[in-house]
Amino acid sequence: MSESSAPKIEKWPFIVGDVTLLLTAFLLFQQAGAGFGLLEAFWCFACVAAGAWIMVLPFLREFQAEADLTEARELAASVEKISSVDAVAKQIADATEQWLHVEDRANEINVTSKEIAGKINAEAREFTEFLQKANDTEKNHLRLEVDKLNRAQVDWVKVVTGMLDHVFALNQAGRQSGKEPLIKQLDNFQAACRNVARRVGVVTHEPKPEDGFDAEKHQLRDPEVEPEAEAKIIGIAAQGLSHQGQVLRKVVVVIEGEEELGQSPSDAGKPKAKAKAKKKA
Repeated sequence: MSESSAPKIEKWPFIVGDVTLLLTAFLLFQQAGAGFGLLEAFWCFACVAAGAWIMVLPFLREFQAEADLTEARELAASVEKISSVDAVAKQIADATEQWLHVEDRANEINVTSKEIAGKINAEAREFTEFLQKANDTEKNHLRLEVDKLNRAQVDWVKVVTGMLDHVFALNQAGRQSGKEPLIKQLDNFQAACRNVARRVGVVTHEPKPEDGFDAEKHQLRDPEVEPEAEAKIIGIAAQGLSHQGQVLRKVVVVIEGEEELGQSPSDAGKPKAKAKAKKKA
């Protein structure tokens, strides 16, 4: 259904009338000249006002027609809406009934969801407890394995350090023999053993010929002896050992004036242990 529109008013007659009145007011003003008085002013004002009214009149008529048409449309729409009240009421009743069904279904779903949530929480607690027990078991197993590895590491470090001490003692004995071929072979053998030990983190240390006694790096066979600062080192009783940067034993050195005790490298640390035992006693 096409919507009706308000009729349009031809505006050219009003424009002609407005122009005519304005020309009349202009002619009155010119003819009056110097004798322009109140009467002439009144008629000029009347012509201008009448022309303005004539010019505005068609627009006012069209606006009034549009307003009447809009009012008629709204009235028709209101009548149509009033006539559909019964249909709306029926729809509301159907919607209310459907809502009641939806509410009942929602209550059933809510109860079911609570039961499912309870079961999920119970299973989650059981699963968490299982994981905790498994984690504790795994931690205990790993702790035992780490302890075993630590003990094994300590054992093989002792073995490696003992081997290096015996090789050092053998090398020192070879040096005392004064046989150059034997000394060279023992030096090569000791270098090879130290290279193998270095691969597993065990490093040997020996002072340089020009080094003086340093309490942080060196120690004496007799812990009760307090050497002078920068005392000259004249020999090595036992090489220093470290494992992965951790000092296992400082270099046991012989300084000037120290009495020769004739200890082997493997016994270099025993005087210190005896001294500690005496202090404890």
